[in-house]
Amino acid sequence: MNLLGWLGRLCIGPLDYVIDFTVFFLRALAVWQPHRNIFNRAVYSAVLGQLIFTGVDAVAMISFLAVVMGIGVTSQLIYIMQAITGTGEITEILARLLLSELGPLITAVILIGRSCSAMAVDLGNTKVHGEIQSLEYLGIDVDDYFVVPRILSMAISQVVLALYFSIIMIICGVFFSAAIYHFSALKSLTELINTMSFNVLGVFFLKNIFFGLVIGAQACFHGLSVGVSPTQVPQEMQRAVMRSLLFVSLIDGYFILLSL
Repeated sequence: MNLLGWLGRLCIGPLDYVIDFTVFFLRALAVWQPHRNIFNRAVYSAVLGQLIFTGVDAVAMISFLAVVMGIGVTSQLIYIMQAITGTGEITEILARLLLSELGPLITAVILIGRSCSAMAVDLGNTKVHGEIQSLEYLGIDVDDYFVVPRILSMAISQVVLALYFSIIMIICGVFFSAAIYHFSALKSLTELINTMSFNVLGVFFLKNIFFGLVIGAQACFHGLSVGVSPTQVPQEMQRAVMRSLLFVSLIDGYFILLSL
């Protein structure tokens, strides 16, 4: 009987979590009414502040990693593909592997480790100190003021930073490889641009939007799940990070299956 109960909890627990998270996410987005909030100074300031923290402040780290990955990964990939298939297939492989897969995933991991964890801790501490309850007494919608700005800023930051990361990584890798293996970098970049169809770009933007929405929602969901004990803050932060990685992997796997 205990075994059956354990198996039941093992099966029902993840389902309950997905349902709770989905309801939280949809409820948060439902409060975003453009006709009411687009000129709300407090909400606008919150979105702008989160964009600066999530996106602008991460540019230096993203740039450094993009240059390192471009020189280390892209150049090695170009060398291997030249040895195996010749130069004809390089641009298509760069577009599929680096732009569609590596760029979005690395950007998502950086934002999860840097911004998702910080958001969860920030919201958790705010709730522990009773600040959220005080705002609710004043009639301020928590979803409107805390959740939606963070989700929106995370989605925007993920899309912009993933595009920026991919461009820097590819440019650095191509020019570095061209200097070593003696081929035309401009010709390779031109061929790469020509392979960029609306389908490839659409999948890229759609995937990154989903990444950003899920990461931001996970940070807010677990941050607001903190109770009255400060010890719950790091616990919920760890859950937010690990489950964001899980959801990002599932979303990426779904898009891979669609592209097959």
